[in-house]
Amino acid sequence: MKDLLTWFGMKRMPFGKDIKTADMLPTDALTECSARLDYMKRNGGIMLLTGDPGVGKTIAMRRFVDNLNDNLYRPVYTPLATLSRNDVLKHLSDRLGLPPRVAKSALFTQLQQEILESREQRGRTIVLLLDEAHLLQTSALQELRILTNFKMDSFDPFILVLAGHSELRRVMDFAVMEPFAQRLRMRYHMPPLDPEGTAAYVAHHMTLAGAPEPLFDERAMHALYDVSYGIPRRIGNAATQALTYAMFADKRAVDPEMVLKAATAAQA
Repeated sequence: MKDLLTWFGMKRMPFGKDIKTADMLPTDALTECSARLDYMKRNGGIMLLTGDPGVGKTIAMRRFVDNLNDNLYRPVYTPLATLSRNDVLKHLSDRLGLPPRVAKSALFTQLQQEILESREQRGRTIVLLLDEAHLLQTSALQELRILTNFKMDSFDPFILVLAGHSELRRVMDFAVMEPFAQRLRMRYHMPPLDPEGTAAYVAHHMTLAGAPEPLFDERAMHALYDVSYGIPRRIGNAATQALTYAMFADKRAVDPEMVLKAATAAQA
């Protein structure tokens, strides 16, 4: 049976999830997102990070976490966002390793106390990263807003990053969410790549995979952009499908027709 790596002379799959953050291509979107996350690191508070599925939000957060000083920051990541108003506080308490509490008031007090003590007594700022936040109910979001009120709303002792799909941006425009929207210190909507960025992204990943020569010509790169809309996850999936199509067609490179045929077959 044919093997993709052997056929194209690669050492690893080019678009695998196991890429190290240090090896990520510093696209304009990733660089901008990283700069805004660094601002949050210095100032604390709430950041809203939105973008289409697969655009790179989670990767940006992973890169951010990998660059944090463990002696100064305590990152806590969770993608579990299908939570009710009460469950979101219980889940965060559990992720922080705190003992269970039945009463909501005790749970709330325990969370705020842990956040304050971590910063003021242990010298570590807690960084909460809630992925898939577009799935949170508005009532759960309100609980998070209240949780950020410290010392009569005069102090931001921790960092909260809410990352989710584009609709999360629209949720913040609801009248009922106005108090939360006013508390946002930073907003960033992560855009997809343009055609040049798509070509650079593919070339970068193929180089990381050890491809001995370019496997996509310029026209194939444009075709990849057309079928992926510049979204990195879609780019990787389309490129892998095109490479597989080329291999089974006994071709050593990918042309635009193969990209389109592979994309059409994947949608069938």
